Amino acid sequence: MRVLAVSSYGELGGGELSLAEFLVNRPAAVDAVALLVEDGPLRAHLLERGIQTWAANGYDGRPGPARSVRFTRSLLTLLSRAQPDVVWATGLKAAFMAAPACRVRRAPLVWHKIDFSLDNTVARPLAMAVNGVVSVSEAAAASLGPRLLRSKLLAVVGPPVRLPTDLRVTPNPAPTIGTAATLTPIKGQRHIIEAAAILSAEFPTLRVMLAGDSSADYPHFADELAARGAELGLGERLEMAGFVEDVGELLGRMTVFVNATYRDDRGFGWEGLSGSMLEASWAGLPVVATAAGGTPEGVKDGVTGTLVPEADPAALAGALAPYLRDPALAQATGEAGARFARERFAPQTAAARLFAALAEVVR
Repeated sequence: MRVLAVSSYGELGGGELSLAEFLVNRPAAVDAVALLVEDGPLRAHLLERGIQTWAANGYDGRPGPARSVRFTRSLLTLLSRAQPDVVWATGLKAAFMAAPACRVRRAPLVWHKIDFSLDNTVARPLAMAVNGVVSVSEAAAASLGPRLLRSKLLAVVGPPVRLPTDLRVTPNPAPTIGTAATLTPIKGQRHIIEAAAILSAEFPTLRVMLAGDSSADYPHFADELAARGAELGLGERLEMAGFVEDVGELLGRMTVFVNATYRDDRGFGWEGLSGSMLEASWAGLPVVATAAGGTPEGVKDGVTGTLVPEADPAALAGALAPYLRDPALAQATGEAGARFARERFAPQTAAARLFAALAEVVR
């Protein structure tokens, strides 16, 4: 089976890194090439892993009619050259842009739904237009409604964890909280900083680690976060780590991992299911996360971590404090998370489910 993987973006975000991990762990009988709708460091990341990759130019942001037509023409040419048995589009933008050319060439198109973007306007018509849907979580799938679930849903396949099987860390006894996510407001880094300020009264040496690339949409957000940390007295206890390749080393410095993603007034922000959060569990850290979107499918509340109703700094601080006070609790919770993540999100297992779903469409 030959697969053309289409990524909505070229950055090294969670969805993009998951796409790469799926391709690296594909079954031996699967041949794969990739196309990025927006160019970026993902192209080099895939090429380094032996995946032939093309990148489109000029399609950043929301595509207008003229750009969509130009993309369709280019993709028709690529489909003729690559001759895929199935096109696997990760993210709404990739599936939306690929749909016209796939229909013309009669190339089966599977949309991997990884979030809740434009669920009220674009998602359902798009699900009707593709040959099948793979969803990152039950919650992300449910937003399509029961009729489309029955007719279009092929499988629910969460993000594969891209860490070594034997990676295990001990939660840092020196109180340290942190996260790994693109630096955008909806990821809740500001709420984590404000929670840390509350916790500093009890834990005056508490450190905060914020890893992740800046977003092109919010180029100055890192500076804003640093300024907020300074304003609240964190100073050098706030570390802006940027994009981190060695995730294991990053997690080994934390006591608790925090996922504070929230939904903004535009409706953006709910996690389909956070790969970074699952990596933290895999490594053996307790997780504190907001209970929205698909997140409850990746955290067993009271077992592998703690869910809070929303990204409120006081609520986050209250959930974090027990793990910072009690190293034994942090370690036991982290060990439960490591078992859970290996049962559900091992890369070979996730990749086998994904490519089986794609093969079903080909058949």
